[in-house]
Amino acid sequence: MNSTEISEIIISLFKQKEIMKDISVDDDFFDLGVSSLTVVELQIVIEKALGKSVSTSLLMGSPTISEWISVYTEKMQQDSLESNNT
Repeated sequence: MNSTEISEIIISLFKQKEIMKDISVDDDFFDLGVSSLTVVELQIVIEKALGKSVSTSLLMGSPTISEWISVYTEKMQQDSLESNNT
């Protein structure tokens, strides 16, 4: 899966949440009143879609969609490199 596909999946899943449908990729969703429970719910849905998991604390420290895209893209690339080296 390439970075464009990862980005499209994450943006699509964020936009399915009513509170997130008008958010831009660089808006801090905590500043907009999004709860940590909503963030964890999104994490679960995104991780099912991507087949990859990252720490919740890392995502809580990355409060924009663009940061989440970076976190998951880096995870996918890291895992790909590790599997190629074995």
